[in-house]
Amino acid sequence: MLIRVRRSAAVLAAALALALLPGATAVGDSPGASPGTAGPGPGPGTAAEAATTLPGATPAPGTASKTDTAPGAGKVPGAEATDSVSYIAEGLRENPVWISDQVPREVPRSAAPLLARAAERTGMPTYVVVTATDRLGAPLGGSFLDDLHDRLGRDGLYVRLSESGGEARVHGAGGPDGPDGLAAEAAMRAAETELPHDAGPVVLFQRFVEILASGRAVERAEAAEAKASRGWEPDWMYPSDDEMNDRSLFTGALATGVPLSVLLTVRLVRRRRGTLRPRSGRRTGLVLLAAASTAGAVTAGCWAVFGTPPPRPVAQPTGAELGARVERVVEGLARSPLYVDPETAEALAPGDRARLRERIAGMDVPVLVAAVPMQDADESAGDGEVLVHSLHGRIGRDAVYVVADTGSGTVDIVPFGVDRAGLGTFDLPDSFDGPGSSGSDDGLARVLDEVLQYVEDSPRGQSSVYYAPDPPLAPADEDAVQSLFAGDLTPGATVVGPLLAVSFLGVVAGVLFVADWLRGAPARGPFPSARNRPTTGLLRRTARKSTAALARLLAERPAGPGADAAAGAGEGEPAAARARRYHGLATALLEARGGSGSGGNGGADPVALVCAVVLAHAGKAALTAKGSAGADGSEGKKKRRYTPCRLNPLHGSAQGSRKTGTSSGEKRPVQVCAACASSLNTAPNATARLVLHLPCGPGGRLVPVQELPGPFAWSAGAAVRVGAVAQWAQERLGDAAPGSSEGPVAPAVDLSK
Repeated sequence: MLIRVRRSAAVLAAALALALLPGATAVGDSPGASPGTAGPGPGPGTAAEAATTLPGATPAPGTASKTDTAPGAGKVPGAEATDSVSYIAEGLRENPVWISDQVPREVPRSAAPLLARAAERTGMPTYVVVTATDRLGAPLGGSFLDDLHDRLGRDGLYVRLSESGGEARVHGAGGPDGPDGLAAEAAMRAAETELPHDAGPVVLFQRFVEILASGRAVERAEAAEAKASRGWEPDWMYPSDDEMNDRSLFTGALATGVPLSVLLTVRLVRRRRGTLRPRSGRRTGLVLLAAASTAGAVTAGCWAVFGTPPPRPVAQPTGAELGARVERVVEGLARSPLYVDPETAEALAPGDRARLRERIAGMDVPVLVAAVPMQDADESAGDGEVLVHSLHGRIGRDAVYVVADTGSGTVDIVPFGVDRAGLGTFDLPDSFDGPGSSGSDDGLARVLDEVLQYVEDSPRGQSSVYYAPDPPLAPADEDAVQSLFAGDLTPGATVVGPLLAVSFLGVVAGVLFVADWLRGAPARGPFPSARNRPTTGLLRRTARKSTAALARLLAERPAGPGADAAAGAGEGEPAAARARRYHGLATALLEARGGSGSGGNGGADPVALVCAVVLAHAGKAALTAKGSAGADGSEGKKKRRYTPCRLNPLHGSAQGSRKTGTSSGEKRPVQVCAACASSLNTAPNATARLVLHLPCGPGGRLVPVQELPGPFAWSAGAAVRVGAVAQWAQERLGDAAPGSSEGPVAPAVDLSK
């Protein structure tokens, strides 16, 4: 085991150090209160003074409270305790709830009323013991609670609680093996299994009482153990800083990911349905307001779910509670140079204590030894150096201070102002296995013998300057966790959230694509870019692409006097010549600047752009249409000319007639494409959704194309005539309209953009 040694800054003469040794050198203690007993005490204000020597202690109240003097302070009348069971039994005679003063960070003395109120629900006399360790001696040969009952001599329910768990035994009314005894043991097993490790003794006892009072302790224990055997573990009750970081990251990701996912998904669906609207300042403001509201609602929800950790079951310890053990050890060292904590009295047998005290008295250097259990819940947070510093601050004597942990065997040695220069780290022999917790094991006695020998063998000389260790955190700061809106909130909101939104959009797009493919849903028409509510930019891009495709077909067409006739389709005008004329008109419409309804975007207005798309489609249909010719070369049956969809001319060629409502409310048969016909068969009232809307109203408001003046108005008839579209374009262009050219018409604008 390891012995840690620290050196002080001052050097005092050996004679002065010996003069300051504690006066008692006999085997027993001097008359008066012994360690762990209630004596006259150090007088008013001593507890508060002790708190000032403990780093991290909270200020003590102005006067001692009821809990400051309640049983459980580890003080009972009598001589020095050599039996921890008798020591605790004396405390239970005064109060059925006994709390060690060595666990103030976990269970301060002020928690006694909470345990007492919970014990009232057990239906039998209940004795609760909160100890600093579960390795208590049992010199009578039985368990600790059985021996405690024998020493106290009272029947009832005995419960021991510690940092590592608890146990329960019933004496009387059938004993431990009776129904009440079996129920109590099962209730404790169920409580330990159901609760996480950080629940603490108070919550453990409250859950134990709740299970015991339910009358289903055995069933609860079996159910909890069955879950645990399958690998189940309860979540931690109090989040750590790492967990709060994860929660902050999750909150930030949701705060931005959810609104972005909704916005992107809605935009994707509207694009697929052709209902995407043009940009609008007012609409953009409303969208941003909705996104911000959604982010705020998500953040508030995260805060409500896991933003605030559950409150601690007990109040923070006062300065008096944190300084109680230090005061007790200081009183014991004032009577004897060796103090053994009564709660772990079995760590040193009476004979070993007498021998060690006699040896300390004969040393040429003053030595003070405190053998106490050390754990995270004590006032020094388990750091022996902090306890040594607190003891020296209260005692004020120069000596070699030794704190020996009765549980682990670790020894901290700190010299204060003594004539010893060579004190340093000391390693115990490897053959030593560590101190035991009962009188039959002399492990701690051997450790202290080796420590004293080490001090005696250290050379004389001025000791090094000793620097006080860093103080432990105050209990309130130790329990505090960071806010939900700190840590990784910003990376979650700026990086993780947008990535999640984009990933979600990809998943939705894939699902929609697969769903359309599985159900064989018809497309929106032969032209994927056709939308029912397109923007002006989309219309312009569609017109450019369609016109460029027509130009490529015209460039590939062979020239010659019989070329047009061979292509078929006449009605008084050869197909190629008609296609060239349509191409010229479409190109001229694309070149037009500023027309009415353009919205200041430059180029043709939305109606003119739709006309350009229709003319390009019609020219392509004229070139690719196949007629049948007779054997003598005469013309046979010819395919009728291209007729666009009446509801949305961008969809392509009309394939049939369906009755649909107009703006005047009447129903009339109109020529529609296959996609619109399928939609009307499924939903006869879907006309408003299928009709092409253009941003031609005030402020970019969408208006049905059939309500706009031009070749697509309802007054034009049941079908859109390409000839009427060409005539409208010719009239609109006026002198800028192109004439009929024999060669392919090269576009005057870059149609590839």
